[in-house]
Amino acid sequence: MNKKTISVSHKMKGGVLDDDYTLYDDGTILHEYDKNTYPGGQNLRDSLTVAELSDEVKQRLLEAASDENKELVRKTLNC
Repeated sequence: MNKKTISVSHKMKGGVLDDDYTLYDDGTILHEYDKNTYPGGQNLRDSLTVAELSDEVKQRLLEAASDENKELVRKTLNC
């Protein structure tokens, strides 16, 4: 079964470092980010759970959701 993307939040830290979150309908979250601009510090990926997200990231994902997915995102993130 394929996962459906229900929200994607893109952000840049310091104007150069990626800090992106993708929320899927099964409640999994993919965090794609850069720690720094040095070799080995870019294009990193982590799988997260809702419990590991800060309130700020939850808010970002809720705001980024389409109108049709907003309620599903709210329920998935418990906010």
